[in-house]
Amino acid sequence: MPAALKTFVAVVIRWALSLRIVRALLLYTEKRGPVLADSVTYRALFSVFAAVLLGFSAAALWLAGNPEAWNALVSAVNSVIPGLIGGENAVIREEDLRSGLDQFQSGLSIAAIAAVIGLLFAAIGAVGTLRSALHLIGGTVMDDGFFLWVILRNFAMAVGVAIAIVATAAITYFGTAGVSLALDWIGIDGDTVIAEVLTRTVGIVTVFVLDAALIAAIFLVLGGIRPPARALWGGALLGAVGLTVLQQLSGLFVRGAEANPLLGTFATLIALLLWINFSAQVILISCTYIVVASEE
Repeated sequence: MPAALKTFVAVVIRWALSLRIVRALLLYTEKRGPVLADSVTYRALFSVFAAVLLGFSAAALWLAGNPEAWNALVSAVNSVIPGLIGGENAVIREEDLRSGLDQFQSGLSIAAIAAVIGLLFAAIGAVGTLRSALHLIGGTVMDDGFFLWVILRNFAMAVGVAIAIVATAAITYFGTAGVSLALDWIGIDGDTVIAEVLTRTVGIVTVFVLDAALIAAIFLVLGGIRPPARALWGGALLGAVGLTVLQQLSGLFVRGAEANPLLGTFATLIALLLWINFSAQVILISCTYIVVASEE
C-alpha cells in the first residue's frame, strides 16, 4: 500500500474514533449487542400483548362511549407499534380485542386469570432481560437483592412502558385535535397541506419527546449507572431520533413482509418482530452511547 494511502487511512480511522457514536457502536459490537437485542425482542414480543390488554382495559373504561376517541387511540398505537391492531392482516384484530376486553371486564375465569398472569410475567421477563443487557454493556454488577423487590421493580417498569404507549397515543390525539381546532379558529381548512403538515409535525414531536423520556427512564432505572445529565440526554435524544424514524417508516416493515408470499398470514407478525428488534437495537445503542459518554 502506498505511503500516502496509508496516511489517509490512518487519518480517517483517527477521525472516526474521535466520534463518540463510533466508539459507542464499537462497544456495542464488542458486547454482542445484536445478540442481546435478539433476547430482548423475544421477551418483548409477548410483553406487547400484556401492554395491550392492560392499557386498553383501562382506556375502555373512559372511551366506551366515544368511538372517535377509541379509533384515534388505535391509530396512535399503530403509529407507535406498526400493524399491531386493525383488520384481518393485523397481529390483533380490533374485533377480537373488543370481544376480549368485554370478557375480561365482565368476569374473570380461571383460564383468563392464568392468561393475565402469564402475560404479566412475560412483561416482567422482558424488563429483566433488558436490564441484564444494559448491565452487560455497562460492565456493572447486578445486585438484585431480595427477589420480590426485583419483580416489583420490573413490573413497575413494564407498567410504565405500557402507560407511556397509551400516553403517547392520548397526547397525540389531543395534540392533533388542538391543532385542528386552532386551524378552524383561524379559518384554515383541515384538508389543506398546511393543516396536514402541522398535524403530522405535532404527532412526530410528541412521539420524539416521549421516546426520549422513555429511554432516559429505562437507563436510570435499569442501567446501574448514574450518568451526568448531558450524557443521559445526549443518548436519549439520539435514541429518540432512531425510534421516531423507525415509527415513521413502520409501513415499510408491514408492506415488505406482506410482499413475500412465503410469509403468508404471518406477514404482520414477522413485520412486528423486525420492528421490535430494530427498536431494541436502537435503545441498546443509545444506552451504550450514554455509557461511553459517562466514562469520558
